Amino acid sequence: MNDFQSVAKTINNARQLAEEYLRQYFKNKQISFPINPFQMLLDENIKFAIRDFGHLEGVYIPADSEDDIAIVGININRPIARQRFTAAHELCHHFRDFDKQQICPIGSKSGSERFADEFASRILMPLEELRSQVNKRQRNGYVEFDGVIEIADFFGVSFESCLFSIAYNIHAIPGNTEPNELKREIKKYKPNNRRKELGFNNLNLFEELIDSYDHALKLIPNEFVRNVFQNNYIYNDSRLEGVDVDIETSAEIVTDIRMSKQSSLYCSEENEAFLSIAGHFALYSDVFAKPIPNECSVFETITLNRKLFSCFPHPEFGGQLRKSNTMVLGANFCAVDYNDIYNELLKVEVEVLLLYENRREIPISQFIETAVRLHHELTIIHPFADGNGRTLRAFFNVMMIRNGLTPVYIKVEDKEEYLSALSIADTSTNYAPLYEFYFKAILRANVELTR
Repeated sequence: MNDFQSVAKTINNARQLAEEYLRQYFKNKQISFPINPFQMLLDENIKFAIRDFGHLEGVYIPADSEDDIAIVGININRPIARQRFTAAHELCHHFRDFDKQQICPIGSKSGSERFADEFASRILMPLEELRSQVNKRQRNGYVEFDGVIEIADFFGVSFESCLFSIAYNIHAIPGNTEPNELKREIKKYKPNNRRKELGFNNLNLFEELIDSYDHALKLIPNEFVRNVFQNNYIYNDSRLEGVDVDIETSAEIVTDIRMSKQSSLYCSEENEAFLSIAGHFALYSDVFAKPIPNECSVFETITLNRKLFSCFPHPEFGGQLRKSNTMVLGANFCAVDYNDIYNELLKVEVEVLLLYENRREIPISQFIETAVRLHHELTIIHPFADGNGRTLRAFFNVMMIRNGLTPVYIKVEDKEEYLSALSIADTSTNYAPLYEFYFKAILRANVELTR
């Protein structure tokens, strides 16, 4: 659709431009919602990148020549609904402002920015379909806020943008619809909390983003990636396990171990508080071993657990399957009977082998979701007497790296959300919060590892 730039020059109404683009893009076929604006960028030969942009929603960088391609940047710090909106917004710049770079700030809007905002709204929420969704939910001519949540979820947009669209384009919101009044009502209503109460999530939106972003998530770990990952991972994972260490000390320990190996002063009994950090380093040196194998086995967790305890006074403790039953503190499940550990590992092994056999034929999001689920099943098996969390999170990254994907570390400030998602998975078959958590963590790690 390279000729749409010439079409865009002749249409000065954002809604009409969006409607014409949708007509040409879908070729009058029935549109499936939510629309994937990230795929639209790719289909227009625009590469997009998720980056830490601070006070910007995103950027548009035009092609320098016929042999070049345009690039769109999207802010990692914004909610997924806003990132989708930004993708559609930058698509508008590609059609109308393709000869100059566009910097799109949070908040203040120029005329071209307002035009691109309206285009994005009408791409994601075409008015005809918006009216149809309103008609399904209105009572006495109006839609209540719970109905707005349902409509926003259908389109994959934020509650606020959906509410304002309904209020000003369809006039189906009851009461005072002045902007400041609506914002006060939104604040009182707390739509994010209400979405959770009603059982809504953003999993499908993250799946669309992840599957459209495979060009960036495919990552070969070079020396820079390994060093940055080990520093960040070991610091955050140590804090998750209760080791009181700051980022500078953790980096110092990792650097000293990297340079001095087993002769490092941190690998001695006098520094027992830091032995787990030394073990972490040994473990991740194994995870990043080269050449990267093409296969994966659940029984590699035994080697990883052995590495974790390799710097302790009694390293033979590591790598031994649990020989007694145990209570998993802070978890909402009972670990399997120790007599069943090996057989349960064999069941997971079958799924791991199948996952790797089919990994080229399935979407990246499906691979990651399966890896997360298998990781969680291993935590319930709880195969080792100690170090299960660290070992099994490392095995998840083994699965990621061997499929050429970005490994992940869980930031200590995200611990509460992580534990909440784990708790839901522990007590139900609902993995959506855990999948969503890992998708966000993978995107964040990718930004930091490709900075």
